[in-house]
This record gives sequence, structure tokens and C-alpha cells, in this order.
Amino acid sequence: MRIAIDARPALDARRTGVGHYTQQLIRWLPRIDGDAAYVAWYLHARGLLSRRAFFDGEVEEHPSRFPARVFGPVAWRLRVPRLEWLGVRFEALLATNFLPPPTASRGVVLVVHDLAFERFPETAPQMDARWRRRFAGWLRRCAGVIVPSESARVDLLSAHGDGIDAARVHAIPHGAEPFARPGDADLARVRERYRIGGRYALFVGGIEPRKNLHALLEAFARIDTDAWLVIAGGRVNWIPGESGRLEVAVARLTPEVRRRIVMTGYVPEADKRALLAGAEALAYPSLYEGFGFPVLEGFAAGVPVLTSDTSSLPEVAGDAAVIVDPHDPGEIASGLASILSDGALRDRLRAAGRSRVAGFTWEASARRTAEVLRGAAEALG
Repeated sequence: MRIAIDARPALDARRTGVGHYTQQLIRWLPRIDGDAAYVAWYLHARGLLSRRAFFDGEVEEHPSRFPARVFGPVAWRLRVPRLEWLGVRFEALLATNFLPPPTASRGVVLVVHDLAFERFPETAPQMDARWRRRFAGWLRRCAGVIVPSESARVDLLSAHGDGIDAARVHAIPHGAEPFARPGDADLARVRERYRIGGRYALFVGGIEPRKNLHALLEAFARIDTDAWLVIAGGRVNWIPGESGRLEVAVARLTPEVRRRIVMTGYVPEADKRALLAGAEALAYPSLYEGFGFPVLEGFAAGVPVLTSDTSSLPEVAGDAAVIVDPHDPGEIASGLASILSDGALRDRLRAAGRSRVAGFTWEASARRTAEVLRGAAEALG
């Protein structure tokens, strides 16, 4: 049995949560399902001049030598070239980022990371009417759908239950990697690099409206604290102006508050680990998430976490975080102030977070994903 994986998100130079998810499944699926042959398909125009392996022999690699700027528009408008035309053979295909590349196969398993494009359509302008029609069409014809939480499953079936049978929608949580704590020199390096002048609360994620950063700023401004707030994340391509709007909001704060806010922009993985290791709190009061990777990252790093009581976040956090109403800056402020001022609370949250994150493994996620993929292949005979 041959199973293809759309590996393109894993090769993004600024890998997001979708890219991280894709990379982990490429790593784990062959390990737990040795009876199947897994092939990672991606675009690699430079492969015309030299061959390069991106996944260290973990899977068979099948690059198609098209520039993404050419392949994307052509595939989107004309639905060609199909994977089959490019020599990719498979019985099942894991579409890691909502929609698959062009294919005639019905053995497609869609990964639907969230329903933000419907809950907050203003944050997903790239998912236009044509995209939504294609999405609805694939829901009807695909062999299965994977979502990362029961919350996302409810959202999908509530919005599209007439287009897909509930039995074909599988809630499979993401995993967490063991956290390798950087040394003190690395912690000092990132403090100096980003000019962080004291203990700090940290936000990690893309700069977009549903992350609720304006409310986080307002909440932070209300706290009587000497702590800093570090917002670690870059702009997202579909709302490039949000970073500028957030900078304007920071500029309107009082000088005393403003001097203790750092916006780092996109940070490389090594810097993110060091920032997590040095933080006194992770503040993640998002309005909506299909899963919420940063919550697990905070747990794994031993950082006390504050997050929201909406969507999947309570499902992921359990009782290991301070849970707040993200629509209430006063409640965010109260929760964050409690973490920053109460050492006993921080100790309790660290212990609870480490216990909680142990239940989320990529091995378990890959095992359940492999079952869905095998079912898709076998259903088509």
C-alpha cells in the first residue's frame, strides 16, 4: 500500500503550526506503520539542477520540479497538473492543509485544522467563494476528514453536516515533542537580542486578529507589575497589516507600559525555545483555535499557561492552565496578574502542565492517522 503526503507545508521557510504538524507526521507515520510505503510529495523547482533530500530518509520523496508561483495559480484555476500525471502513485493521500493538490483519486483524507475561515471570515480573505465551493466539494467526495479536537469536529459537522457523514470525521489531537531546555547562555542571548529588560510573560503565534492581542495589550496595561510582555510572532500573509495595527496600539500606551513591551517579529525555532524557557507565563487568550499548539509548548517547557475558555483551548488545557474569558480584558488581566505574582500558583501550573502534556504524543497521533489512511485506501479497494 502506498500513501502520499502533501509535504509542502513542512518545507515552508517560516513554518507555522500546519508545517510543524506535517513534519511530525512525515517523521512518525513510517515508524509506526512499516507495512505501508509513505511518499512525501512537494514542489522543488531547484531540483532541476540538483537533487536534495529534505526528510533524512524517513520517507520516499517525490519532488515535482515546478516553481510554487507557477504551480499554485495553474492548479487552482485549472485543477491540473494532477498528481497522477506527475508520476505520484498512491492508494490514499493525506491533504495536510485543508485542500489536496489536483488529483482524480477519491482516496483523499483532508486535514481541517480549524473553522476560523467561517467563524472569523475577515481573518481568512484568501479563502474566498471559490475556495469554499471547492472545500465543500471535497468534503462530499473525500474518504475521510481529520480534525485536531472534538471542538473542531463539532464545528465542522455543525457547519457542513449535510455534506459529510459524521462517521468520516475523526478527531485526532496533535502531539508534543520533549522540550530540550536551552542553557543559561542561550537564555541570556535571546534576552539581549530582543532587548528584554526583566522577567516576562510571553505570547507565541502569528499576528492576526483572532489571536486577541489587542485585548492582551489592554489587559497588560492594567496590571501593576514590573514584568515585561514579549509578543513573539511574525505577520501572516493573509493579513499583513495586522502587525502595523498592533504597533499603533502599543504606541498609544503610557510610556511606562510601552517600554516593557517587546514585539520580536518572527523568531527561529532556537530562539522560541529559549524565550519559552525563560518566560514566567505564557499568555494565549485566543478567540478561536482548532487546537492551540502554543498551550502544549508552554506545558512542555514548564511554563505556567493562561488561555481562553473558547473553542478547543479548554479541551487541550484541561485543569493545567488559568482559563479566562478572552472577551474580557479585565479577566485576562486578573489571571495574568495572579500568575506573575503568585509563586505557589506558578509551581502548581508547571507541575500540572507537565502531567497534562504527557498525554499528547506524536506517536499516538500518527497511529490513529495511519488507521484513517488505511481505511481510506481499503474502502476504495
